Amino acid sequence: MRVAGIHLLQRLDLVASERRSAVACLDDAGRLEALALAGGDDEVLAAVPDGAAWVAVDAPLVVPNAEGSRDAERVLAWCDVPAFPVSRRRLERVFGGARGMGIAPALLRPGREVVETLPDLVLRELEWEREHPPGAPVLDLADYRPAWLGVRAPRYRPKGGGRARPAGMARAHELLSGVLDLDGWAPHPGGDDWAALHDAARLDALCCAYAALRLARGEGSATVGDPASGRVAFPADANLRGRVELTVRRLASEGMVAPPRR
Repeated sequence: MRVAGIHLLQRLDLVASERRSAVACLDDAGRLEALALAGGDDEVLAAVPDGAAWVAVDAPLVVPNAEGSRDAERVLAWCDVPAFPVSRRRLERVFGGARGMGIAPALLRPGREVVETLPDLVLRELEWEREHPPGAPVLDLADYRPAWLGVRAPRYRPKGGGRARPAGMARAHELLSGVLDLDGWAPHPGGDDWAALHDAARLDALCCAYAALRLARGEGSATVGDPASGRVAFPADANLRGRVELTVRRLASEGMVAPPRR
């Protein structure tokens, strides 16, 4: 079994180099098989192995709503997970379109699951699991929420027009190295701004691939939304899974999101 993670750069037409998408491929043991930069959609699709059973992408793949946000973002917000409000109008205004929606049909095939994920949430959960490993006692919600609010993902992407952040990249690499065999890959310690930006894209792709691996193994994951309205999946321990389930039930009872499917 193989899995793949895709960092899908949304604004290809607004950067000097379009090779800032990245694709990471893992085997079922979590060993890195490939980590490639890609440009246009054809290059991204060509980098995904035919045998990848799960593919996770850090871009909206389904956006049925013209305005507002999707159920997935509403649930995540109530779980103290900042998530970009996704609508067709907002994606058009901010990114010039929804590239994920365009590439999603080509990713789908029999026997493969394709989901959205959030690299920052993947890393935040890994930070959490450093202190709360699987099997640790589940916290009361009153204790869990403030503890969860105190955990942050490392920041490594450029802010505005600035360069990527080496300290954040080193921490993200450390977290991912703790759960994956990266076959010696690490962000380049020097180099120009483009090298740092490309390494940030690779880290995002690795986060996506790890989310896909957890789903493929059936271990420690949660999913919000559904394939028709937009489905976001991510690693989650028992604390986060419990909070997601509780939030979905409450919001569904208030008519704020669709009820969970049985």
